Amino acid sequence: MRFFSALILLSFFLSSCNKSIHISRDQFLKVGQNVPAPDVNNYRSVQERPNQNPEMSVAMAISGGGSRAANFALGIMMELENINLSFKQNALNEIDYFSTVSGGGFAAGAYIAALYEHHYVKPFEEGFRLNNAYEECVKDCLGRSYAKPMLRNYFLNPRLWFSHLDEGDILEREVDNYVLGYKDRKKIQGAKVRSITLGDMFIPKDSINKEVILPLHVANGTNFLNMSIVPFTPKILDNYMISGYSHRVKRYHTKKKMNTYEMPHAVGIKASGSFPVAISTTTLESCYDTKKCFLQITDGGVSDNIGYKTAMELLLSDKEAKQKILFVVDADNTGIANTFTGNQKGSSLFRMVGKLAYSSLDSKQIVLEKELTEICKFKNVTLIYFSFEELIKNNTAETPKSINPTFERERLTQILKNDMQNVSEVDMQILYELTINIATKYSITEAEQKFLSLIGRKIVDMKKDEILQVIK
Repeated sequence: MRFFSALILLSFFLSSCNKSIHISRDQFLKVGQNVPAPDVNNYRSVQERPNQNPEMSVAMAISGGGSRAANFALGIMMELENINLSFKQNALNEIDYFSTVSGGGFAAGAYIAALYEHHYVKPFEEGFRLNNAYEECVKDCLGRSYAKPMLRNYFLNPRLWFSHLDEGDILEREVDNYVLGYKDRKKIQGAKVRSITLGDMFIPKDSINKEVILPLHVANGTNFLNMSIVPFTPKILDNYMISGYSHRVKRYHTKKKMNTYEMPHAVGIKASGSFPVAISTTTLESCYDTKKCFLQITDGGVSDNIGYKTAMELLLSDKEAKQKILFVVDADNTGIANTFTGNQKGSSLFRMVGKLAYSSLDSKQIVLEKELTEICKFKNVTLIYFSFEELIKNNTAETPKSINPTFERERLTQILKNDMQNVSEVDMQILYELTINIATKYSITEAEQKFLSLIGRKIVDMKKDEILQVIK
């Protein structure tokens, strides 16, 4: 191991000895310029949707965390749907904007797809309910493995060996097929089926031929070169002069800037969920620079693992709303990281590389809720925070020294199903430990999925009075 580490270090130092300096001053972002940020005034207002309260703007930011984040967020969304408001509406329907990162995009994407199908594929069905859609299709799409197709194609698909396509393009197709419901709609629509696009949510300001039906969902990626956030909205992609992308394992490109309203939503969700090291970056083609014509996008969590930055931009650009509310769904499972280690030996180069890939996220997580509270107070935005830590706030009960995950998960799942409001403090401690020990991955067991969904419901139930105080 030390021999290989030495070789890597040697190659690093030798490669850094350049013979000449190549100067470039044509960067897209100049010193002092702001990164392109979303502005809701570029589009028709989501308050045009039926039964909306136009004086209130609500955004939900959903963190990364793979299938753990997706299923936890779905539980929160379904329980919000059970909170009825005074104006014949429920708390979920009042959410105008979703800003997501990585696995959080799967939850919001599945919700958007269910709404899309209800309004455009099955318009004869009355009264959309996410809780019903969950049992019909959403549960299956968030419970499947997205890692297996990538691994299978990586080794068995020759198209990935001899082209610019990679395992990430397989993930994008799977997101389109299942998270965004392409396969289910194809059974009904046949050859007429098409992928959900950005234009299905973001409707141009001057458009009069299309009804505003869906909330806005912004998937956030990270520019691999400068680590700036890249929200996937039509106007922002126009700034980057996007002229090509991969979709359903095919390459689409033109010689000039394309109509970004036609970009499939799956491209952004996949780009946002491209775990560093594990999944290749997403390549967007650009005609901004004729020589350097590719924009490489990696996991949105590298620049903002909560998605709150874009959520705040969306809320603050909504000038009509008098009241602004931010829901934050934080599915981070690291908790408070250990300060000390029992290992005297210094960490290897390989462990350092793995740790540093997410080091900025770990350092931010410790003070995140406090910082968000201060930011929202300054911006006059009401914050409601949903995280696993809610389970053990002000809880002084001692936890068992060891826990049998399978037994305890099954036992506590039954308790949550039968009597969610009466859970002992000791059991709340166990719930927390079980939850944060579900790994970040694009796969999940049926037991974990059911458990996470109930945890989401439980936390909303715990904060129901707080929610009703701000959403009236």
